[in-house]
Amino acid sequence: MWYLCGLGSNIAPEENLPRAVARLAGLFGVVALSPVIRTSPEGMASDNPFLNALAIFETRESPGQVKGRLNALEEALGRDRSDPLSSVRDRPIDVDILQTAGTPRFDVTGIGEGYFRQLLREEPVQGVALLLDGQPLGQAPATVHGNQGAGHEVIVQQGKNLLDHAVKAPLPG
Repeated sequence: MWYLCGLGSNIAPEENLPRAVARLAGLFGVVALSPVIRTSPEGMASDNPFLNALAIFETRESPGQVKGRLNALEEALGRDRSDPLSSVRDRPIDVDILQTAGTPRFDVTGIGEGYFRQLLREEPVQGVALLLDGQPLGQAPATVHGNQGAGHEVIVQQGKNLLDHAVKAPLPG
């Protein structure tokens, strides 16, 4: 099953968003990532802007299993999910399943956040330049490969189209 997830961070986002992407690649192998954009907080009182992106990956795990892994990832990066107000507080990372599908093709139906709809439609955006293990990330759609065999935690390949990245085969090795 293919998963479309929304990522967001407004506590040290330049560090936490790439760390979350690396962990997703470690969990699921290959992750297609949209450009990273800066947004204002919505539905919460905060002066800290967010960095947001979309991630697409494939796994045989059920949505419940994937959600459990995503919650554990959030907690590992410092989010206190036991706080009843965690949904309206600043956070190091938030990863939500937006859609699931049998193919890596998604649409904006049911996606509430306008910035995620914009990224999925692949409308032009000014991506935020980030680094992941010294590799550029964030300004263009990218494929992030978990690749322990080459001695690297991840390998990033930037390109032009988010959904095309989702169907690329993993790198050998």
